[in-house]
Amino acid sequence: MKQNRSSHSRRSWLRNMAMASSASWLTSCRPAESPAPTTEGVKPKADYSNEEYVWISPHANLPLYKAHDHPALLVAAKELGVKVTITGPSTLDMPTFVSMIETTIARRPAGMLISAWDPSVVIAPIAKAFEAHVPVVTVDVDAPTSKRLTFVGTNWFDLGVSQGEAMVKALAGKTGKIALLGLTEQYIDQQAFAGFKSVIAKAGLTPMEPQHDRGDSAVAARVASTLIQSTPDLVGMAGFDSESGPGIGLAVKEAGKVGKIVVTCVDAEPVHLSLIKEGVVTAAIGQKRELFTYLGLRVLFDLNHSPLKFTANDRKAGIFAAPEIINTGSYTVTRENVDVFLK
Repeated sequence: MKQNRSSHSRRSWLRNMAMASSASWLTSCRPAESPAPTTEGVKPKADYSNEEYVWISPHANLPLYKAHDHPALLVAAKELGVKVTITGPSTLDMPTFVSMIETTIARRPAGMLISAWDPSVVIAPIAKAFEAHVPVVTVDVDAPTSKRLTFVGTNWFDLGVSQGEAMVKALAGKTGKIALLGLTEQYIDQQAFAGFKSVIAKAGLTPMEPQHDRGDSAVAARVASTLIQSTPDLVGMAGFDSESGPGIGLAVKEAGKVGKIVVTCVDAEPVHLSLIKEGVVTAAIGQKRELFTYLGLRVLFDLNHSPLKFTANDRKAGIFAAPEIINTGSYTVTRENVDVFLK
């Protein structure tokens, strides 16, 4: 009996030790409990809701602006927690445009996004904004000799090259005259004309003198119709503002020249895509418009809030914490890929 009790006692002791060891091991394997979160010493998120940034352009309510530029601007504003104002004349009224820029400067907004359209007329008001410490970023249309701090948009010479390449490919060795329509006084169109001509001239095609269509599809249609009737050796037509393509397309259809005159254009809105689907337009060169205002607003915000400094007084030194140019690129839509864009 004594031996049995000793054996039983020893077994109990070993069992208890094993249980204690297991409990200790399980406890050591549990993740350590995190200390209760504390807000002590944490700075509250900065409130920028009173900062106003203004986007301003002629033809401020163009469908492509409302479909791309304006929504992207609002997305950036929401992310940054700032307010934005969208303004500008509803037509190509440059005196009113300049007046609205100057009125906006007087309000001292945190920054301005300006689509220059005619760079020469915005040089003076942008200089006024600079003196008033209102930073300006040009978007879509640049004013390179002004005191804007950054340009965000398409390289229009490259865009012209892309359109020229599409025209040459579609004509496949055929020669003749090519009509050019756009805003002839506008800097970006002039750059695009040059890029386009640099390509088609090498292919033996003859570019005609660019024709002004006032950024109006009805005007573009009338101009294109006249050119079709007066130019028997016309083999192609190229449009360089958003309304050129639809106007040219209408004129070509009415003249019964679909498939006989190659049409290329700028921008890839629903109307342009439909014309490609119909076979009226061969290629449309689209711009990444959403990036204009999205990145433009972020540049302005960083100009106001970035901790980056290059000197003791960057403004006096003429240095600003912003890129000079942001090239947002382009893309080409043809019948081969138009369905992707239509969807």
